[in-house]
Amino acid sequence: MQHSTNDGHSVGTLLRRSLLGAGAATLAIASLLLGFLTPGAQASTLVHHASAATAGSYVPVTPARIADTRSGSGMPNAGQTLTAGGTLDVQVTGAGGIPTTGVCAVVLNVTDAGSTASGFLTVFPTGATQPLASNLNFVPNQIVADQATVPVGAGGKVSIFNHAGSTNVVVDVDGYYTCNASPASTGLYDGVSPTRVLGTLASGAAIATNTSVAVTVTGTATGVPATASAVVVNLTAAGGTSASFLTAYAAGSTRPLGSNLNFPAGETVANRATVAVGTGGQIEVYNHTGTVNVDVDVDGYFTGTAGAPGSAFFPVTPVRLTDTRSSMNGTPMTPNSTEKFALTNSVIPAAAAAVQTNITVVPGTAAGFLTVYPISDSTVPVASDVNWVGTTLPPATAEGIPNVTIADTAGTGSIEMYNGPAVGGGTVNIVIDASGYFATPASTNTVAVTASPTSVQANGAGAASVSATVKSPTGTVVTGDTVTFVASASPGGSCGTLSSTNAPTNASGTATVSYLSSATVGFCTITATESGTGGSGSAMITQTLAPPATNTIAVSSFAGSGTATATVTPNVAGDPVIFTPTSSACGTFANSGAVATNASGVATDPYTAANTATSCTYTATEANGGHTSTPGTITQTATT
Repeated sequence: MQHSTNDGHSVGTLLRRSLLGAGAATLAIASLLLGFLTPGAQASTLVHHASAATAGSYVPVTPARIADTRSGSGMPNAGQTLTAGGTLDVQVTGAGGIPTTGVCAVVLNVTDAGSTASGFLTVFPTGATQPLASNLNFVPNQIVADQATVPVGAGGKVSIFNHAGSTNVVVDVDGYYTCNASPASTGLYDGVSPTRVLGTLASGAAIATNTSVAVTVTGTATGVPATASAVVVNLTAAGGTSASFLTAYAAGSTRPLGSNLNFPAGETVANRATVAVGTGGQIEVYNHTGTVNVDVDVDGYFTGTAGAPGSAFFPVTPVRLTDTRSSMNGTPMTPNSTEKFALTNSVIPAAAAAVQTNITVVPGTAAGFLTVYPISDSTVPVASDVNWVGTTLPPATAEGIPNVTIADTAGTGSIEMYNGPAVGGGTVNIVIDASGYFATPASTNTVAVTASPTSVQANGAGAASVSATVKSPTGTVVTGDTVTFVASASPGGSCGTLSSTNAPTNASGTATVSYLSSATVGFCTITATESGTGGSGSAMITQTLAPPATNTIAVSSFAGSGTATATVTPNVAGDPVIFTPTSSACGTFANSGAVATNASGVATDPYTAANTATSCTYTATEANGGHTSTPGTITQTATT
């Protein structure tokens, strides 16, 4: 859809070519920048492997510098200038206030302190395969900083790869994500529709030399509660009269010796920051030198009180979702238009509340800005995410202008983008890389039930041990929880007896009872339910003939909805048989329990196909001997 009015966001001469303020550390933010892939490193297909998603809560620390390769810096890694193709390992756990254990990802600000050639930096977990992407792009002799949220690698380290030239690297840490979401529901993320809280659409609000301006970030205007622990904001500096830097920090606290945003005179530069909420629901924005116009846009917040709703962070190995240059999940955006982009794949669920992304704009010939917002918003918010100037270079070689974004999908799996301004803009390409997502953590304890052995003789003396291990939604074991065990038979009468129907979990979170078989062949399902949150799980014990039979069992293959058939050989009448689907594309069997073989040793179970045009595989297990068939195939066609 088209917008006829000029949105009026500040557009300067260049974004992301900023000068590091003298003596200033760059403060990190709680979001990942996985930057534009430079032409020399670009691949037609980018393949990434997702790490096991673990829910985590955000924990801020006092901003600290943990690496500075410049000679004489006095910091870790001093004198270790990166050469072309070189990699630097940086210790992050146990440094700068980051714990030595319980850390799954760290939030960093990475600064290229003046390279001798155009290139890029890639930040990734130490020991992992280097992703085919970049966190930070640069040209010679310019200071550029960007942020990255990086899973912690081997030895509690992250690695930084330098593509070309030689350069020094400065690394600051601002916080980390735990490996488990906080049981008190603190440090969870809630997105809001982007809201401007400081600045005007024309030029922003001016901040003078060595001056801090208080900005209210909580309240009904932003949707951020007074109890929020931190806010995610986008800072934009435009038209500074001299090279300087901005520092955002909690109102009422001492200004840290660092910067969130560095900029040269006369340019427009934007950067995202996560800032602790201070006195009166405010943050302070400080300008070091000269006068500069500033916009502050609020994008979301982290919870600070127990029981508050929100989403935990699930880090994944960086993955490219969109590249409109190659028509990968999107098309180039024409000026003054909006476009919907999907942010889901095999590891990022459609139900995610937000996706942590790096959104890169490859500009055309005109200057402009990009606004990212939930598709549920009926109008484009008064906010911006990326600013750029025009270029005469073709898309294949043009410099990408990136910014980190916790893209609020509101559970739709997609976001909307607006390419502005309304008048005088140009067509741009979009590259979207993701490093994680935010989703509601589980609220019910998990119960894993095991039986040992899983098959006993149906002679009234077959014994097994049944254990249930209870874990909280954060993955920690639950001790002292009462677990109730219930046995259900298929067919009736095939269950034996449990030594107890209730047992408490021990220090390992495990409750155990004993099982003694009956004299009836069949299947017995043991279900364990814990009392804390109602979580449950189950395991099956098969009661076989004594001595075990030497039966074999074979199943049929057929198409669509029909009748599954299992034949037991030699013929055993009345042998209980359970049909089990073995692939996710399967439909349903009519009987959840066992069906008995007829006089010919044949058991049948009606099957209703799923509305999925693919194959389903299934097996059948007979109770007399406890034998399982090789899989049968059901060829499905869509039913609607």
